[in-house]
Amino acid sequence: MRKDLTADLDSSLARLREIVAREARQSEPHIELIKRAEPGGPRVGVFASSFNPVTVAHLELMRRALAEFSLDEVLALAGRANADKQQYECALEDRLEMLALALSDEARISIGLSSHAFYVDMLDALAPLYGQSELHFIVGFDTFERVLDPDDRYTARYHHRFSSRLAALRQLFSHSRFIVAGRAGAGLDDVHALLAAEPAELSERILYLDFPSDLGERSATEVRAACRAGLPVTGLVPPAVESYIAARGLYR
Repeated sequence: MRKDLTADLDSSLARLREIVAREARQSEPHIELIKRAEPGGPRVGVFASSFNPVTVAHLELMRRALAEFSLDEVLALAGRANADKQQYECALEDRLEMLALALSDEARISIGLSSHAFYVDMLDALAPLYGQSELHFIVGFDTFERVLDPDDRYTARYHHRFSSRLAALRQLFSHSRFIVAGRAGAGLDDVHALLAAEPAELSERILYLDFPSDLGERSATEVRAACRAGLPVTGLVPPAVESYIAARGLYR
């Protein structure tokens, strides 16, 4: 890597570390924008992920959601915290840098960092940024199942206190819609099956995105496993991300 590029990268990573540190100090739900899309309209998609790393499937999911549901903007939202995972093989600032590289030419996709992991807590953090926008959380089938939380694993962990799991879901679904993408063989019938035991008003807030199975299987887990095995990740991640992983020696 050339000296001037190394200096630019060091500067960018230092800036991202400062952002990560600021979010770590937030007691209330907060989102800091790292890149803002060109001004659009009121229909906003939010795609929250660890981006460990960002893959071609992540990008295609955001692009398809933008097109199919006439969204004006998508916010790619990395999280300082995760509902189910505490340790990562890659520093958060590296994941944010890869996300910025992957989305550098995507004029309608913003990048942000969330202090809190749960969607119901993100509502308060999104309000100052997007006001009265129509929020659409973009999720895969497995994530949607965790959102519904049928075993009530998460209610006690939300920043806000709710009297029950259903109270939290009603708060979340009354202020947002969910775009659920099929994955790993799970389709629309499977989404309906998940919702069968829930109040009818939740089903009215669900949109379904038919996502190609070959793309849905291209996961960040596969990328990390390939890197550990010394295999190429061409076609699994954007070219700029592939170069970054190699230059930084990530996931080895």
